[in-house]
Order: sequence, then C-alpha cells, then structure tokens
Amino acid sequence: MADFMTAVKTVHKTNDEPRDPILTPISTQAVQDEKPEPKPTAGVDDAEKKTFASITSPEDALQYLRSQPDADGLIRVLRRLSTRHGLSDNFDLHAPGPLQAQIINTIVTSVVPTFWSAFDKNDKLLLLACLRNAAGANALVARAKLLCDDLSRSRPEDANYEELAVILSAINQVFKPDDIALVVWSGLAEEVDNEVKRQLAWKDFVGLIASGKLVTTVARTEDTLKTKESISQTTSSFSSGAETSAWLGRNVAAFVQQSGNESLDHPDACSASGLLLSKSFGLGYALSLAKAFFKALLLQEPGDEAFDGIDTLLRVLPTHTKRQLLETTLKWLSEATDDISASNTSSHTSNVQVEGISSLISVLLRSDTFMLQHLVQFLGDPVAATLTNDTRRACIAVLAKDATNELEILLERLMSTFGEKVFIDHAPIVQQEGIAQTLLLAAGHIHRITPMALLMTARSSGHMQGVSNRLHSSNQRARWLGMVVGVSLSSLVDKADSLLSFGTDEMSTEEAKWYQSLVKIEDKIGNLGDLRKLLETRKSLARAHRKIPIRSEPQKLPMINGKQAFGPPKPPVPVQTEVIGDKVTEIEDDEEDEDDDLKPYAKPDSDPEDSDEDATLVNRKKPRPPVYIRDLMRMLKEAQDHDKFQMAINHAPGLIRRKANFGGEVKDHAEELALMLCDLRDPFETEGFDELKLQALIAILLTDVKTMSPWLSKQAFAGEYSLSQRCVMLSAIGLGGRELAGYKEDDLNPAPPSSTTSFPSKRLPDHLHAIYSPTNSSVKRLESASKNVEHQLIKPLALSAADKTTSHLDAVKVRTFSSRMEVERTKRKPTANQLAKTLGESFFFPLLSRYQQEVAAYGSGSVFVSAPFVLVTFLKTLALLFHAAGPATLNLAEITTAFWDLLLSLRMQAISDISVLESVLFSLLTLLEINVDSRQRVVQETPKQLMETQQWVELVFEKTGGGSLVTEGSDEEARVRTLAAGVLMKTKEIIEAYQKQLIENTYG
Repeated sequence: MADFMTAVKTVHKTNDEPRDPILTPISTQAVQDEKPEPKPTAGVDDAEKKTFASITSPEDALQYLRSQPDADGLIRVLRRLSTRHGLSDNFDLHAPGPLQAQIINTIVTSVVPTFWSAFDKNDKLLLLACLRNAAGANALVARAKLLCDDLSRSRPEDANYEELAVILSAINQVFKPDDIALVVWSGLAEEVDNEVKRQLAWKDFVGLIASGKLVTTVARTEDTLKTKESISQTTSSFSSGAETSAWLGRNVAAFVQQSGNESLDHPDACSASGLLLSKSFGLGYALSLAKAFFKALLLQEPGDEAFDGIDTLLRVLPTHTKRQLLETTLKWLSEATDDISASNTSSHTSNVQVEGISSLISVLLRSDTFMLQHLVQFLGDPVAATLTNDTRRACIAVLAKDATNELEILLERLMSTFGEKVFIDHAPIVQQEGIAQTLLLAAGHIHRITPMALLMTARSSGHMQGVSNRLHSSNQRARWLGMVVGVSLSSLVDKADSLLSFGTDEMSTEEAKWYQSLVKIEDKIGNLGDLRKLLETRKSLARAHRKIPIRSEPQKLPMINGKQAFGPPKPPVPVQTEVIGDKVTEIEDDEEDEDDDLKPYAKPDSDPEDSDEDATLVNRKKPRPPVYIRDLMRMLKEAQDHDKFQMAINHAPGLIRRKANFGGEVKDHAEELALMLCDLRDPFETEGFDELKLQALIAILLTDVKTMSPWLSKQAFAGEYSLSQRCVMLSAIGLGGRELAGYKEDDLNPAPPSSTTSFPSKRLPDHLHAIYSPTNSSVKRLESASKNVEHQLIKPLALSAADKTTSHLDAVKVRTFSSRMEVERTKRKPTANQLAKTLGESFFFPLLSRYQQEVAAYGSGSVFVSAPFVLVTFLKTLALLFHAAGPATLNLAEITTAFWDLLLSLRMQAISDISVLESVLFSLLTLLEINVDSRQRVVQETPKQLMETQQWVELVFEKTGGGSLVTEGSDEEARVRTLAAGVLMKTKEIIEAYQKQLIENTYG
C-alpha cells in the first residue's frame, strides 16, 4: 500500500511569515454560525484590510480576481486596473503581454458574467475601461464565438444562454464609442516601445473590427439567442455590415480630427489610420463608410480645420484605397444632392450644390497627384455616367482651376470615346449622354482658359470622324447627341457666318437648348460650409418625407332635432340677395315650390348594428368618405382606426380620378401622394388592398403622365422598397400606359381573375391566399394582360399553320357566320392612342435608363438580376407598353433597336430561368409583331439583331423539344415552345417578305 503514494515534489517556505495551509483538516475548520456577526459600522475589518493591502502587484490583482471577490473589493481593483500604471509603473492593460492576457481573460470569463447585471452605470464604466484595448476586444469576441460553438453542440436543457447574452451586451458597450480605435491606438503608442510588437497588436485589432470577424460573430450570437424565447432579444448595430462600416468611418474621422494629439504625433500614427481605412473598404460597404467618414468631419466645429489632417492620411493610403475613396465619394455626393435637385430645380440651388461639392473634391486633390490623375481617368470612363450633372460640374470646375493640362487630356479622351464606332453601337444611351455632358462642360472651361487649345481639338480629324460616325448611326438618340455636340462646339470656335446648323426640329427642343448651354456654365469652387448646409438641407428633407402615423379622433355626426343624424347634414341653401341702393332684398327661389311635391325618403326602420346584443359595441361614429386629397392623405396615414384607413383606400382611386381635372389639387400633391402609396402597407388586412393600391397609382399616373411616369420609373429602381412594392409600381406603369392607349375593356386590360373552387375547406382565407399563392397578387392584372396579348399574337399564327396543314381539305371547309349582336358586342370603338405620342419620352426610356444604371452600378447584386420575378415583371411591362402603343409609335425605330438590344443581352440569364426565358420570347414576339409592317426597315437597319434572334430562338426551340432546356413541367415547356415557334414564324415572315420585295424590284 505504501507504493501507491510517492512524493513528487517538496516545497520549502522562504518567508518568515506563516502562510495559510493549503490543506486543512476538517476537524480544525471553524463552523460558521447561522447568524454571522455584524460588521463594524466604521472602517473595514482586519481581514479586508489585509486583503486590499496585499494587492501591490498585477500578480496579486490576478489572484484576487480569481478568488471570487465581492462587489466592493472588485470595484476597487477595477479602478486601479483601469488607471494608467495604477498597479505598477511597468504594467498597463493596453500593452500586450501574458499577464495582461490572463487578467483580461479572467475578467471576461468570470467577472463579466457574474457582475454585469448587478453593476450600475458607473461601475460598468470601470469594467469597460479595462476591456477597451486590443486584448480586451479580442477576448470578448473570442468568448462569444466559443459560447456559440458550445451551445450548438450542447443539449437544450444544458445550454447557458444567459452568459452569451451578457457577453453580447458587453461587446455592444465596449465597441460603442466612435473613437474606440483611437483609444486603442493611443494606448499602444504610449505603452509599447517595440515597433514590431506595436504594429502586430494594431494589425490584429484592425483585422478584428474591419475584416468581418466582429460582424459575423455578433450576427451569429444574435441568431443563437433567438432560439431561446426566455432571453430578451436585443439587436446590435454590429450585426449589420452597413452600420459597422459607418461606425468604422467615424472611427477613422476621429483620427483625422485629433491630428494635434500627442499620441498621434507618433511616426506610425498616420500609417495606423491608413491601415484602418484601407481594411474597412474590404468589408463591402464603401458607400456607408465614405458617407459616415465625411459627415463626421463636416459636422464638427469649427469644421474646416477638421480636414487639416486628411492630407497626411491620403499620403499613406495605398493606390487602390485612394481610388476607392475618390469613386465612392463622388457617388455619395451624387446621391446626397440628387434628392435636393429633385425637390428644387432652381439654378441658384444647383450652383450652391456645385460649389459645395467642388470644395470637398478640391480638398481631396490638393496634395495628391494620383487622386488628380485618377479623377481624370474616372471622368473619361463611361461608368461615370451614373454621376449627377452637379457632381460632373464640380469635378470639371476643380480641374479647370488647379489642373488645366489634365483638363485638356480629359477632353481628348472624351472626344475619342464619344466618336468611337464600337461605343456608339453598343454602349447604353445613358453612358453616351454622360460622356456628352462631361465633354461639353470641359470644352466650355477650356475655351475660357485657352481658346486656341479648343480650336485645335475641334479641328482635329478625330473629332470630325467622331461626329461623322454618329451621324451614320442607326440609333436616333446617338445621332442626336452627335448633332448637339457638333453644334455646341461650333458655337465656341466658329464665326457667326460659318456656324454648324442642321436645321431640324430636334435641335430646337428644350433638352437640346439645355445641352448647348453646358458650354456656357462657369462654376466656382466654394467652401466646406456650403456642403455642410447641403447635408443639413437633405436631412431636413428626409425628415419631411418620413411617414408618421396621425392619430385623429373620429368626427362626430351632428345632432338634428335632438337626435343623432343618420348621415351628413344637409348643407344650408345659399340665400340669393339683390342690392338696390342701400337696401338688400332676398330673392325667392321659384324652384322651392316645385320641391314641395317631392316626398322625402322615409327614415329607416332599424340599423343593422342595432341587432347586436351589447349596446356598447354599436359604433355610430363611422368615418365619412374623403372629399379632398388632403383628407385622403391624412386617412391613409391612420394606423389606429381601421374604418378610416379602409374608407380611404377604397375611395382613393375614384377620388383621384374625379379630382384629376378639377383644379390643381391632385397635381399639387401628386408626388407626395404617390410616395405615400408606394410605401403604403396594410395594417388591417383590407380586402383587395393590392388591387386598390394599384388602381390608385394608375389614377395618379394618368393625372400628369409626363411628370409622374418618369418619377414612378425612378421609384421602381430607387429607395428601400420590397420586391412586391417594386412590382406594383411597374404594374401601375404598364397598365396605366395601356389605359392611356385606350385599352379599357375587360378583355384588353382585365381585372384579376377570381378563382373559385368547389372545395372551400382546401383553400386558405383570401388575405392568406394572396400571400402564399404562387402568383403574386400585386401583378395579377399585368400577368393576365400579358396572357391575353400572347393569345392574340399566337392565335393568327396557329390558324395560319392549321390552314397550311389542311390545305387539301379546302373543299369541305365550312365558313361560319357571326350573329349581328355578337359582331356589335365585339366591335371596338376606335379611340385616339395617346400612348403612341409619349411612349419613348415618358415610359420606355426612363425605365430602360434606370435599369441600365441599376445593372451598371450593382451588377449581380441588383434585385433585377438576382430576383427573376422582378425582371420578368419589368420585361412584360415594356412589352405591354410597346404593344399598346402599336405601329404608330413616335421614334419606333429607336425604341425597337433599344428594346431589341436589351432582350438579346438577357439570353444567358434566360437560359438559366424559365420565367425569364418566357418573358424574353414574349417580348421578342411583341416587338416583331409591332414592326411587321416595317419589314424593309427592320432588315436594313437591324440585320444583326434579326439573325441573332433567329439563330438563338432556333436553338431554344430544339432544346425545348428535347426537354434539355426546360425541366419544370410539360405546361411550361409547351408554352415556351409555342412562343419560340411564333418568334421563328415572324422572323421568317419578315425575311421572306423582304426577299420577295427585292426580287420584284430587281426583275420588275
């Protein structure tokens, strides 16, 4: 038995003072009384004095934290730990080291879970001060990740969600300040002398907050806590990438603002802030980062001095970060001023915006040659077409003042791109318009600085060849841009008797005059105070457009003869008077005698609500239907009284149509009311809400088509709307345009089909069926209209094919006759097609330009690429509008070319999704049908598109026949195959008709 116990180590005590034995016999331990002796009222007992007195080193503090301390003692220790050199001259929690790591780990694993909920605000500040350093931040995030891993592996009854919730709350408080990065760097700069060690610690902290570790860990923590219902759910801003990027931008701004701080005088301070900014762009939310960074600098007092440190920051940034910062800043400035320009179109407001934007651009370019060169490169790129005109003007103004040579280089590059044949034929029109506007602005400034330079450029062969290429283009818009640029430059360099003039009506429009006025604009560079005012203006506009529910008391019905009225009171009859001298005589109305013979309606015997057993439930304070647009808007904001809301939404379409031509009430509130309807949600499950909302939007659209159609097109691609809301806007545009064309009958602009079933028990309630049905209720009318148009296009082709296959039975064919009543019923009274006059200007090109901007800006991240349902709705909207306008459409050739190019660009996406394929084929069939009478023009001007369409649709037809392309079902395959056959027949018909015409013209 003695062999089982062998001595391993012998410890000798060197201190004279006896220490407490590690092992104490149980018999010698004092038994605690049931009622402990009360502590002395003044001072601390001898044991506590000894305990606090023994904490003279970081090691003692670590042992005390591990010994389950009480709250008072813990607060004293935390106060000493949070103070710089509070325990030792050579020890501080900001300096990375093994002892600091152990203390912080003990605080995170033991102190925070135990005392977080018991501490008040001041005590928590001491605890947070100990954790606001590189090691503390990493320890908190690592602890949260470890707890999430443990909870995912443990059983539900053994899971400890409370500690994870406490750690999440601590993370939110530790990282909450907008200068936490500055605090961490200041601590490292003061406490760490080793440069390598300091840089490693800073890179580790930057990687934690800017590389996505913090965001993913917090988001995972929130998802884990959501599985536990008993834990109160708190949403952290650090689980959102956009909000975290904005927080990082404010942290970088804190470095720039504190450029005079002693800690930032360190040689590595600029490199530290540059590393933080560069890594923050990698999070993926560059716009939120730049917006928060510059707002934090602009909104500080005194303001302009806050940008003194930005020059030093730009010098240490990598070239790719400088490029990202400049491009993102220009996009943010365009977005910030776009809302102001939309609400106020005065020239004074535009000039103020340009001066404010140019002030910030000038700050970025004043001490960095690379930024200047990249600005020239960016403005010469067609991608810069997404910038607003005010932002372009500001950029050109800065270049004109500080870099005249660079401005001349930019002009040459713009002229080369503008006149390039490939760019003319394939670039979106929105990019060509942006290049033209930048070119004219640059030319105007160069003419004022060095007229001879512009004269040499305008006389160059490149410019002449570019204008010639544009005049030979088949795209009418491209030719028009060439004429505008040519005439504008000629007005600067040519004499009065030799000015270039085309003498067409297109050059006399307001848009042409606006383009020609760009060469005369002379902008100045303002100061940062102008930009600060613009941001405050945009903030006030955002508050004005914010929707706040209005709680209004229902109106009381008046009392008539001591009884409650059953309806609105009869308005008083105005008394007619006649003034003769000083006398005023009433004129009796003879019609009152006639009214005596009319019998009044009898009072109703009973009210249906009187049958309710509980008299307190009878509601006689029913709201009245709105009679003014302002009343309608107020009732639509109602979030408490469902009667008012339902009354408003049910009467909205009719009221808007009645008031459309009655004064300017609707037009004055059109945009505000439309904005409200676009974002309107149903808080009371109103029956037919989507249909009523759609009808109201259509009614607003038809009140002022030239203004509201482009506005609604912009809203469908901008703002934070859901997919369903965007589809409602597109449906309103499509159906409103069809109504404008005269398609009001049920068979042409049908209502949503009412599906009835003989098994009510197997059908959800209407409000739930509208949500979970395969077809979204917001586009039922658009889908129904497209099916009807498709049937109208396919039916003649099917009959023609049937006649050809049964030509040998002509002798036995029977001709059918329709009755006179049926003919009269199906006869459609011709009406003027108003849509044909405004299709391109008000509907087609605003939608197409916004779509091209959306795809160019966001790529695969756009909802019109990632959500096929939205793209299908967009394509069917364009196709239905084109079909409704018909062959009489103005600029038919230009619209045909633009629409055809769009459809051909979607071929790869159509192959991967059957719904997109079906909509592309339907659009192609519609396009060919509208141009069936213009076969010669189609073949001569768009031969490439025609042959590519025929080859691609033949491939689709063959693959659908074999079942390798469409696998969703036989119905979808049959429909796609039918549409493909229709497109092939149309292309063959156009080609054969043109060949026949050529033969007749050749051989007589």
